[in-house]
Amino acid sequence: MKNLPNIISVSLKSIMKNKRRNIFTMIGIIIGIAAVITIMSLGNGFKKTAADEFADTGASKGQAMISFMPENMEGSKENPFDKQDIELVKQIDGVTDAKIKEDDSQSYGAKMTNSQKQYDINIFKKDLVDNASEGKGFTQSDNELKEKVVTIDQTIAKKAFKGDAIGKTLFIDDQGFKIVGIVNNPMYENTVNMPSETFNRYMGDLSQELPQLELKVDNDDNKKEIANKAAKLLNKRGSGMSEGSYQYSDMEEVMKSITQVFDAITYFVAAVAGISLFIAGIGVMNIMYISVAERTEEIAIRRAFGAKGRDIEIQFLIESIVLCLIGGIIGLIIGILISKLVEAVTPDMVQSVVSLGSILLAVGVSTLIGIVFGWILARSASKKELIDIIK
Repeated sequence: MKNLPNIISVSLKSIMKNKRRNIFTMIGIIIGIAAVITIMSLGNGFKKTAADEFADTGASKGQAMISFMPENMEGSKENPFDKQDIELVKQIDGVTDAKIKEDDSQSYGAKMTNSQKQYDINIFKKDLVDNASEGKGFTQSDNELKEKVVTIDQTIAKKAFKGDAIGKTLFIDDQGFKIVGIVNNPMYENTVNMPSETFNRYMGDLSQELPQLELKVDNDDNKKEIANKAAKLLNKRGSGMSEGSYQYSDMEEVMKSITQVFDAITYFVAAVAGISLFIAGIGVMNIMYISVAERTEEIAIRRAFGAKGRDIEIQFLIESIVLCLIGGIIGLIIGILISKLVEAVTPDMVQSVVSLGSILLAVGVSTLIGIVFGWILARSASKKELIDIIK
């Protein structure tokens, strides 16, 4: 259309002329888009968090976990995955590698042997400890040098050293370690923090309460079959078969189920938020109706100077689309900021993931609202004949 640049210019001038009314027109779009983007971003974040957590438990491609469940539910006395077990599993067709999986949130059980009575203690591997309430803790350099240093909690300090522990020696399974700090763990008692490299050198035979064997498989399609074969073999010949059982849990299926639940919740809440967009569209239509009624004189003048009904229709349609698109972009920015703010306030609980699909959805829906609801009134404005306007 030859007149399109002129029509666009007239539409933009009209938008700038009625700023206050147009701002109120956009508010509904802004709120609706911001709500949808916030909900979808946080929903995607929850899914990513769940995927990361389950990937660490064997739900990732080419990876499977074999767990050991002790009969007494108090943990295995000995490591149920020794070197012979690992070599045994590696011989299974389809297994490319096997190693013991470590969980940073779990402790290693050991015996403190400072006094005549032995105490059970929980050892945590740390690269450094700099939050000691007493003493100085240990550094990254201590870890790299495999220094025999530890921090203990107040419970151990009182039991073994009558509260005066700094600089003393803590014996673990008859090996001595210098105490360099007091650090309490709110989740556990009798806790000891030890440099990771020091632990690997001197305490490598210890196992965690719920140890797992991580398998690498060459064919992900047969992962379940290979893992079940490994569990069955260990239950027959494994070092811990007399104390419990080995089993494979298909965490990938669990992750898929949880992802489906997250998707359902996210889309449902987003759909509820989308209702506000529909209401906002009706608001756009009402504002445009008022705009058409107030601009009857303008329409008459344009028609008198030769503007066709099609030109009037396109003008009002462009105004509607531009308003809704601007509102959608502002809502998109606000939605991203809100989701990032929630993530910043709760960094350990919530992630925010803004996907390209969410951005396209925001732009697409706001444009569609402008087209659908704007076209109705644009069509009405275009049908006004000059003789009817003069009357």
